[in-house]
Amino acid sequence: MPERLPADNASVFIPGPWEHRYVSANSCQFHLARMGEHHEHRPLVLLLHGFPEYWWAWRGQIEAIAAAGFEVAAVDTRGIAGSDKMPNSADGLTLGLDVAAIAQSLGASSAVVIGHGRGGEHAWASAALNPSVVRGVMTVSSPHPRKLQRVGLHVTLKTWRNVAATFLPHIAHRGLRDERVIRRILTHWSAPGNDGAASQSARYTEILRLPEAAQVAVDQLRWAYTSQQRPSGRKFFKMTSRPVPCPVWEVRGSLDPLLPARAWAHDAMLTTSEYRFVTIPEAGHFVPEEQPEAMNEVIIEFLQRFV
Repeated sequence: MPERLPADNASVFIPGPWEHRYVSANSCQFHLARMGEHHEHRPLVLLLHGFPEYWWAWRGQIEAIAAAGFEVAAVDTRGIAGSDKMPNSADGLTLGLDVAAIAQSLGASSAVVIGHGRGGEHAWASAALNPSVVRGVMTVSSPHPRKLQRVGLHVTLKTWRNVAATFLPHIAHRGLRDERVIRRILTHWSAPGNDGAASQSARYTEILRLPEAAQVAVDQLRWAYTSQQRPSGRKFFKMTSRPVPCPVWEVRGSLDPLLPARAWAHDAMLTTSEYRFVTIPEAGHFVPEEQPEAMNEVIIEFLQRFV
């Protein structure tokens, strides 16, 4: 039976206490779910999803952050879900520059950027590329991008198998449009018995069936692991390897099967401000969905620094 391809982005607009908006930034149109009041002296909180997800991955955090007194926006990153799919949707330098541009399009002069997975890489990059805008960074299941740009034992064998799969693009594209494959990824990357992420496999698959969506997702993963062989990647590596001037907290699920704790070794050296490494018990790779209340507690504690 041929797969069902959604004709438009209607599946992105899941109702809730948030509002859906489109903003133009860095020559691209982005979809986001926004909530909370704008405060001139408090930064905007931007939430960036990882693979194979979209803004919905932060559904358990949006309302809590808004209730804490912050304007918050969960963004579909370039090329994903409701955001434009266009050339350069995989380039890490472009994706990093998108972040501050989105904040400014929302009328914010400063932002705290919280990113999961690949979104964490964009958070690190945004702080290096736009230090006058980014006041704080929190990454979840995402060490500094330079760790993922080299081969080594800082990640697990399961991670390298996933990397290898991205070099078979036709197989990868087809697989990402199959809910059984997406559910298997979400399950295997989660803590045993935790279906906080896997229970949403139908939603994530529907988004990946949008035209070009699976191709963009695979291209972005491949770029992350091959960037040092590209001129744009070498430029990205050089620009993002310098220490950032803002506070950085990094969060890891204690049962993450992809990234052992050693993957974060020496990341503290990449900020000239406060650094903290937080471990969330009983969580795998998808901490915000697997342990949403614990994740919210860490986020709110971090945001109190900017009140």
